[in-house]
Amino acid sequence: MENTKTNSLDPAEELEYLKTIYGENQAEKLFAQLTDSFNVIQNRAQMLLSLITITLTITGFSGAKIAESSLFARLSIAFGLVFVLLSALILMAGPLRLNWCTRSRSKSLDQSLIKLIEQRNFRTERYHQASVALVVGLIGYVASVISFLILG
Repeated sequence: MENTKTNSLDPAEELEYLKTIYGENQAEKLFAQLTDSFNVIQNRAQMLLSLITITLTITGFSGAKIAESSLFARLSIAFGLVFVLLSALILMAGPLRLNWCTRSRSKSLDQSLIKLIEQRNFRTERYHQASVALVVGLIGYVASVISFLILG
């Protein structure tokens, strides 16, 4: 049976792996690969932000009526909204923060590429944190709606 376990690479190891894939003297391709990954994170973060916006808009229209239906509904919608807003804040401070890839330069091209990998990893981690916060928030929000439908 073949071992299919993969190892997570640190940024320097990842750069070496990318050089193995693209070739040692392919800075343009390496840079393009990294900037494309920032675009993926940006697009996914915008999708989460759209879901956050929809949740807040629906709450604006029906949140007060749901909250009036019971203490549980009131607490769960408040809980949900706190986490939905937390998700938005995480997105704004991480993946959606505007910073150009060519804005800073390190002592060498390799160090600059490693810095980009570190920034990409940071934004990816924040994206995952925002996703978890949003799911927790939506659970609270949906619990309030279910409570409203059952008790209201």
